[in-house]
Amino acid sequence: MGEWQPVESNRNFWNPEKEGEELIGKITEIADGMYGKRFTIETKKDGKEEMIAMPSHKVLQSRLSMCAIGDEVKIVFTGTQPPKVRGENPTKLYDVFKKA
Repeated sequence: MGEWQPVESNRNFWNPEKEGEELIGKITEIADGMYGKRFTIETKKDGKEEMIAMPSHKVLQSRLSMCAIGDEVKIVFTGTQPPKVRGENPTKLYDVFKKA
């Protein structure tokens, strides 16, 4: 049997922590995932194209649902809201802007 080789993904995962963090790019994929729609955004970092998978946060999915493949978007993490049910994670809040 052969040796084990690492499996690498061509996508990174965006998980903002600080208010005001933003991501700008073009939606390249919308797929059904286990926790709802899964959006992939192509962005440029240091002049290099990068594919970024969006988290499955409800607020973000709701806002991105108004967008389509090919749309240029700007996503801004605006903070968190305490959970409505004790013991659950706080709700992450986002603003999404679409280029006209």
